[in-house]
Amino acid sequence: MRPEDARYVIIGAGFAGAATACHLAFQGARRVVILEQEAVPGFHSSGRNAGFIRQVLSEPSVGDLAARSAEFIRNPPPGWPVPVSYNAIGSLIVGRGQQWEAVCRDAELARERGLDVECWSPEKTVAAMPLIEGGVLDGAVWCASDGVIDIAALLSGYLKTAQSGGAVIRYGATVTEVRAGEGRVHGVATDQGFVEADVVVNAAGPWAGPVGVMAGAVPIAFHPRRRHLFVTPPLDWVKPDWPFVLNVSDEVYFQPSSGGLMLCPCDEDEVAPGDPPTRPEALELLAERLAAAYPDFPDVPIGRYWAGLRTFTDDNRFVIGWDPGIEGFFWVAGLGGHGVTTSAAVGSLAARVLFGADEDPNFSPARFG
Repeated sequence: MRPEDARYVIIGAGFAGAATACHLAFQGARRVVILEQEAVPGFHSSGRNAGFIRQVLSEPSVGDLAARSAEFIRNPPPGWPVPVSYNAIGSLIVGRGQQWEAVCRDAELARERGLDVECWSPEKTVAAMPLIEGGVLDGAVWCASDGVIDIAALLSGYLKTAQSGGAVIRYGATVTEVRAGEGRVHGVATDQGFVEADVVVNAAGPWAGPVGVMAGAVPIAFHPRRRHLFVTPPLDWVKPDWPFVLNVSDEVYFQPSSGGLMLCPCDEDEVAPGDPPTRPEALELLAERLAAAYPDFPDVPIGRYWAGLRTFTDDNRFVIGWDPGIEGFFWVAGLGGHGVTTSAAVGSLAARVLFGADEDPNFSPARFG
């Protein structure tokens, strides 16, 4: 296959594009080219998250994807090229007042999907996680099958599977034009040359909006939001089997990581697509939210921190499906903070729709047109 003549061109080698390419390979697709502007995949969003698989979610359609994805990651298909560790530490989603009531409703939806979840009393919650003693909470939702994965291994597995099916990945390829005319796409121009294609898959993450504009597709507003993660040095009192703890009332979470803790203030200020600079104020926000949530939380040193992007639509729902106005232009974008959690099922859904299955109306781009 010559990369300049493709059936499918996928823009972006993060979790959305890589998982779609992987599942296209499972479907037997050939002549696939993946264009990635960076020298490595997952540089901006997919490689900068906490790697946590969370299945108790408020949007039922996203919860379904999360549960199916978690099952895929725990039990990958035969011949999966890269082992992906899945540390099932479980999750505790804690809260109070209206937020706690909403989490309880989410838990009921999760049970209906077949997940084994429990609602715990404050006393049982503190017994399982002593760091939150002194915090004011009405309870916690416990999901034992949630866990932490090796995000680099998962992303590599998607891409290697795609390559085993014949896909070509072109790194350092910046898209300069999505060529379209007479109501359909014709290919993608990059600084490395033009790739003729029948189908262009927009999995460009924070750049999905500008790529859509290039094609003349339905106008969809995307909002890249910066989020900081902080990691302590190893701490001898941290237990590696402690669960992930998300406080939905005070908007802060933490989990064991590399012998210490990973912590996040759940910040989400909107920024332009790109490599987001870190903000010293984010550390102050983390301290404020930890103190508000858990007055007795110990002082911990910060060893390193970084910022990544989470990209949302106006209605906070994914965009997966054919563009209603440009034939051959396909969207896999707006996954927000659920890219790693839902990636396997998102890729499977996208590949099925690309091969003729019906779209999920919850995610259809037509809702914007």
